[in-house]
Amino acid sequence: MVCKNETADRSHIDTQDTNYAESYFDTLYNDNSDPWQYQTRWYEKRKRDMCLAVLPKTQYNNAVELGCGNGVFSALLSSRCQALISIDGNTQAVQLAKQRLTESSHVSVIQGVIPDALPTTKPTFDLIVISEILYYLSPNDINTVITWIKQNLAVGGTLLCCHWRYAIDGFTMTGETVHQRLNQAFDKVSNELEPKQGQKVDTKNSAFTHQSEIIDSDFLLDVWQYSPKSVAMQENLV
Repeated sequence: MVCKNETADRSHIDTQDTNYAESYFDTLYNDNSDPWQYQTRWYEKRKRDMCLAVLPKTQYNNAVELGCGNGVFSALLSSRCQALISIDGNTQAVQLAKQRLTESSHVSVIQGVIPDALPTTKPTFDLIVISEILYYLSPNDINTVITWIKQNLAVGGTLLCCHWRYAIDGFTMTGETVHQRLNQAFDKVSNELEPKQGQKVDTKNSAFTHQSEIIDSDFLLDVWQYSPKSVAMQENLV
């Protein structure tokens, strides 16, 4: 997970308001393989565990992770996926992620800046993970990512988004504003599409449904499914 500016040393980092700031992350990873202490902070482990716990399926066929950082979360996510593409814009982060995942042949770690590096090859993804990255983008680039999600998430697939809630020095977007945009884009389920008890679900005309919402004091975590089926519905409990 590419992360926020939480206590990492950024005393001489130049940031910008509208586009990905390459120098921002270069400075963070300069002589530091874990600038946000993913491997040692309970905060980070707790957040990762919560993200994994709310995924509505045990396994995914084809997943993509935007903003993989040094690959700590990617390694955990890989056990839930048959194939995983992890993307990050920073050279050092990508090298670290590749080292961490060297024995995971089903994981591809790619360097590229979002949204330019968004994969469009088929098949579509049944899991898209976006964590701690969208507030580094411009509003227009966030709109591009949202459009890409709608075009590349498979019917029945899962979208997980998680972001730090506090302001980030040098950037205009926050987790709050990012998730407001996401909610506006994906919380559009009409009553007609919500299945009643005993009603057959039309998966060919599925809409995005809000599966989970966690409003933590420090981060926001939202999960949408491109399906009207909840976890209980998937297992025929209702």
